[in-house]
Amino acid sequence: MRKLPKPLPLLALLPALLFSGSALFAHHGNSAYDETARVSIQGTVTEFIWVNPHSQIYLDVKDSSGKVVNWGVETNSPGLLGRAGWTRRSLKAGDRITIIVCPAKNGQPVAYAGSGDPGTALCFYADMG
Repeated sequence: MRKLPKPLPLLALLPALLFSGSALFAHHGNSAYDETARVSIQGTVTEFIWVNPHSQIYLDVKDSSGKVVNWGVETNSPGLLGRAGWTRRSLKAGDRITIIVCPAKNGQPVAYAGSGDPGTALCFYADMG
């Protein structure tokens, strides 16, 4: 006669399988951004957040009418930025920068900089003056 497996160990594995599987689907794509467009924005850094999964740069940018708009720019992970020579102190509030971004498709002042692929440069320039 064949012995049936005990249900308790199998039930204990169920939450682990459910939660580990959800991690595969947790990362979002860049579909909100127009990756075919490259826009240069210039402004003053208000905050630089060094955090996984994507660091964030917030900066005040003057729009075409002269109104100051706070932009949020999603960048690469701290790991990728660190391998490219960045640190959590690379940008600070008050720094004037120009950054090349892929803008949001919906026209909001949010953008993505960097493709996320290893070895890809995050293009920004510190304004000297």
